[in-house]
Amino acid sequence: MNQPTDLVRDPEDWPRAFTTRLEDGKLDEILALYEPEAQMLAPPRGELVTGHARIRSVVDGLIRSRPRLQSHVSRCVTTGDLAILYTDFDGSVTDASGEMRGIRQRAIEVLRRQPDGAWKLVFGDPMARGGD
Repeated sequence: MNQPTDLVRDPEDWPRAFTTRLEDGKLDEILALYEPEAQMLAPPRGELVTGHARIRSVVDGLIRSRPRLQSHVSRCVTTGDLAILYTDFDGSVTDASGEMRGIRQRAIEVLRRQPDGAWKLVFGDPMARGGD
């Protein structure tokens, strides 16, 4: 995707924009994909985090794990300016011991269309439909 991160024009493109920037370590560009007061349930314990500052910390940790992820939107339901994505993430990360391990997450993501037409995440739960 060659467009600026704040211009995800199709909600189904959001996960790919996220994984591409994650693998490239572009933290600020990842945060541009979220509304300022977005919320997420952070793995592994499902702690609710709110806002860019808290999400920055979670995503920074994920970047440090050197992820290699593929995303696939298995379902997208759009109503007005809201979209719910059912996204499958599969790939690998480096754990605390330096070993690569597989990762599988079955996420639910809620996006909202912004006044400029971009879609940004409002709420995300990477483990909502299972995973490890």
